[in-house]
Amino acid sequence: MVMKDTQYLPIGKVAKMLGLSVQTIRRWEKAGKIHSIRSPGNHRLFDVEEVRRLLGKPSGDRTAIYARVSSAKQKADSNLQRQRERLERYAEEREYDVVRVFSEQASGVGENRKQLAALLKLAEDGEIDRVLIEYPDRLARFGYRYLERFFESHGVTVESTHKTEPKTSQQELVEDLLTIITVFSARMYGKRSQEFRKKIGQAMKEMGGEGTGHGHQDDPDRDSQGGPSVQEGGAGEDQGHL
Repeated sequence: MVMKDTQYLPIGKVAKMLGLSVQTIRRWEKAGKIHSIRSPGNHRLFDVEEVRRLLGKPSGDRTAIYARVSSAKQKADSNLQRQRERLERYAEEREYDVVRVFSEQASGVGENRKQLAALLKLAEDGEIDRVLIEYPDRLARFGYRYLERFFESHGVTVESTHKTEPKTSQQELVEDLLTIITVFSARMYGKRSQEFRKKIGQAMKEMGGEGTGHGHQDDPDRDSQGGPSVQEGGAGEDQGHL
């Protein structure tokens, strides 16, 4: 059978979302209470919209907002708050049902972002239908497609308010590379990595990067003064239910 342009879920995920056993889902399918198609590998796949109807929840409406800035200076300058407010305004204009708002100050290549982890858990538990961000790199600097596929596998759409990313500065890319190098050098060399970081910092200055700051050149909340943020995690806040 040819799949239409929609999202499908495997039987195990459907059972978890509905709080039922896999055997019950199979009985429901046989009784016509729920319908499935077959994948090329002959696995049952269920239309996410039908599952939502069974849950009695609005189709594709439950939205989680995720906002992020890289540096402490950006957060101190209220850039994070303004980013969050822009997303909330965007959602309100489109009458999205915003159920959670996540925001944090953390590197876009960091591995220990608590608010992002909480967002992933929310999608995994079937509690949201949409993730709303400003730019793809707010979610992740590298590996964005993997996160997008994760969300899609749980019936969640990722929506960016800006479809086309603004032109990024050379300095921003250098800072992301510095973050990666710092993390790996710390793991490999421990205390000795401090001297290595100093050398990298000096190299950045020689490239003319000092004072260029963070963020997109076209981003109204771009940090125009601060140095690179190299922390893996980040200070974050979950705004909870609105």
